[in-house]
Amino acid sequence: MTNNRPWESEFIGRQPELAVLTTALDDAISGRGRLVMLAGEPGIGKTRLAQELASYAKTSGAQGLWGWCYEGEGAPSYWPWGDSLRTYIQSTEPDLLKTQLGNGAATIGEMVPEVLEILDGIQPAPTMEADQARFRLFDAITGFLKRASEDSPVLLVLDDLQWTDRPSLLLLEFLARQLDGSRILLIGTYRDTEAPPESPLGESLARLARLASYQCLPIMGLLPEDVGSFVEVETGITPPNQLLSAIHSHTEGNPFSLVR
Repeated sequence: MTNNRPWESEFIGRQPELAVLTTALDDAISGRGRLVMLAGEPGIGKTRLAQELASYAKTSGAQGLWGWCYEGEGAPSYWPWGDSLRTYIQSTEPDLLKTQLGNGAATIGEMVPEVLEILDGIQPAPTMEADQARFRLFDAITGFLKRASEDSPVLLVLDDLQWTDRPSLLLLEFLARQLDGSRILLIGTYRDTEAPPESPLGESLARLARLASYQCLPIMGLLPEDVGSFVEVETGITPPNQLLSAIHSHTEGNPFSLVR
């Protein structure tokens, strides 16, 4: 097995999980915003599943935004949010972008400086106390995404949330509380082995679980028959049942373990 990037492999299995996600996207397209968390161990296929959903979203007329959480030190606050918004901001026609940003242009420009480069005449946001400035930022981003979703449904993926900062989690909670009536599907992925209840992510998940729009989707190992298909795609060889059983038992259906 030579492919050491399972997310580049042919998509195999996960049909029940994908059905849940496509239903959530259809709900969002219909104006019933949703939040779905994909939880599972490292390498289990959370990111790959989200990428498959993004492909479906594109064919459904939704725009996909993707924010990656950074594992190392030094990432600024709100990194996954800035990462995801930057791509959209740079690819949107300036007049439409100005309308969608509304009064929040200067505030969002502090997070994504490209806003100030694309739009002329944006005055700096007035100075506020830290708590007020944070609320202003949260409100500006939420309003921006909701207005953008009126023009085209939004799929926003925040990947590897176990590594993100507390402010990013608070923004996630803020937006999640205002998904009703929007055309936004918010997807988060995280390693459940790295999100104990006392961690910042664990605390956020406990609060999010009380929302009607929230759903947690555990991602487990591939089924034995899917492991067989995976091995056949990767090697061109159909494994005999005894070998397939041993592979499944050893890897517990984890796709990353299958390609190591």
